[in-house]
Amino acid sequence: MEEFHFIELKAQQIEAFERLQQHVYDQLEHKQQLSTLSRDEVQNILAGNGMIVGVFTEKRLIAARALLVPDVDEDEHLGKDAGLSRDQLKEVIYQEISLVHPEYRGRRLQQQMGEWLNCRLKKEDQPYQYVCATVAPTNLPSMVDKLKQGMEIVALKEKYGGKLRYIFIKNIKNPSSSFYETTVDVWLDDHEKQKDLIRLGYKGVALKREKDTYKIVYRM
Repeated sequence: MEEFHFIELKAQQIEAFERLQQHVYDQLEHKQQLSTLSRDEVQNILAGNGMIVGVFTEKRLIAARALLVPDVDEDEHLGKDAGLSRDQLKEVIYQEISLVHPEYRGRRLQQQMGEWLNCRLKKEDQPYQYVCATVAPTNLPSMVDKLKQGMEIVALKEKYGGKLRYIFIKNIKNPSSSFYETTVDVWLDDHEKQKDLIRLGYKGVALKREKDTYKIVYRM
């Protein structure tokens, strides 16, 4: 059985990351599902402003997942979308891109990389309280991944020059209670109803398959 090795990437491995990212992007039917990282963005992360875990088989990089420490002054800071205060923005880290080589899909690598990174974030010397992420409404695997991690949908809005995105957040050190008073199921493509529920204080917490499509479970 093939052995996988989870290793934090270093600056000298940037070309392997870029080759994997390009291959994954080339294989996508819907290119808008993936917002790729530029070389400058990858270099910024590897210079100490986050971390990237890579999954290797022998010496080949077959999956990677990145975390980014954002600038608190950036206009599109996800913490602002989630309603955090300026002081809390300093405690935010982003889940950025997640890549799995097409030949290795279906092996829970995305989830395992998330677990590996979450273990790092829970260490006492880490200053982060919140992890945030964005997902395209058409990217079901990434939505499932975020919800399984206990992340919640707290906004649905246009980001990155007009691309519709769900905003996810999780309080790493004090996760949300599993108790909710009210529950509403909404069809995945009913974006306006979802926005209305979010304005009322509901959070998206699960996906439910119904007929040949999905509903998002919102709770408050």
